[in-house]
Amino acid sequence: MIRSLVVSHTVNLEEDEDFIVGRNFSRPKLEQAIADKDMIWLDMVDPEPEEITWLDTQLTLHPTVVADLRAEDRRPALLVYPNYLFLSLFQPYVRLNRIEGKEVHCLVGNNIFVTLRKSDAKAVDDAYNRVLQNAAAWKQGVAYFLYLTTQHNIDSYYPLLDRISNQLNDLEENIMLNGGAKHARKTVYTVKQQLINMRQMVAPQREVISNVIGEERLSRNSESRDLFRHLYERLLRIYDVIDAQRDLSTNVLDMIDSQESNKLVEAVNRLTIFSIIFLPVTFLATFFELNIAAPAEQLILPVSGGVLFVITLGLMAGSTAIMIFTLRRKGLL
Repeated sequence: MIRSLVVSHTVNLEEDEDFIVGRNFSRPKLEQAIADKDMIWLDMVDPEPEEITWLDTQLTLHPTVVADLRAEDRRPALLVYPNYLFLSLFQPYVRLNRIEGKEVHCLVGNNIFVTLRKSDAKAVDDAYNRVLQNAAAWKQGVAYFLYLTTQHNIDSYYPLLDRISNQLNDLEENIMLNGGAKHARKTVYTVKQQLINMRQMVAPQREVISNVIGEERLSRNSESRDLFRHLYERLLRIYDVIDAQRDLSTNVLDMIDSQESNKLVEAVNRLTIFSIIFLPVTFLATFFELNIAAPAEQLILPVSGGVLFVITLGLMAGSTAIMIFTLRRKGLL
């Protein structure tokens, strides 16, 4: 599907306050508008191969650009050609607990701005509707269209970062209060992978915007340059937030490791105390199990075997009680 916004080249955008914005022209009308050098925004949603071929015919695109428009999963990039610029941006989204990028391809000519994207790349919709409703946007030219598209694309990172931040804070609080570290580790690893994916999208986009600032066709005056510099600074802040949240996720993992280590130490301490308590019992039981050679003459005990057995059990119970009493006085029980 091809959507379009068109303002005739006969309109004096500097002086006219009330002008008509044409919408959703047919292909013959779009071809005429391109030939007349009208100011145009073409938004190609889920473009078919035949529509990309038509666009190539109208704008005489470089074969590399055409190949990039047909491909997916590229890095954000900026390619400069004599008559136009080609940019690839990425809008993040969550899919099966993974953060992936929706590609938004942009072509910027002297009087034409083209976006190619999937239907669920809502950042372009927001920018498109803003240009449709704001006549002042047309006075700033197609570079401003690119600015709005990039701005809304960057804005889509903030809800994801806020969600990840809240998730990490909740995990940290839950671990501190309830010790719920058993199932938290997998969640933290998922969050770290999401942050890595976002970082891999933000870093090249930051380079793209940096190159846009130095491109004269898009930054013809200080006002336009300041707009794109503002976008660059926002990407820097997003990059810093991602790094800060990666540090927070590492701290949460350290907290989980510390709790698990403490639980292991407590278990070992219990086993050690248990062993100490029964050490005298073990000694007595082992002593009476020894095979001692009998003397030549028959050994006559002063007490019967039953009494000796009771005395042995008493020694075991007494030694156990003494050990428990001693350990409690020392605060080990």
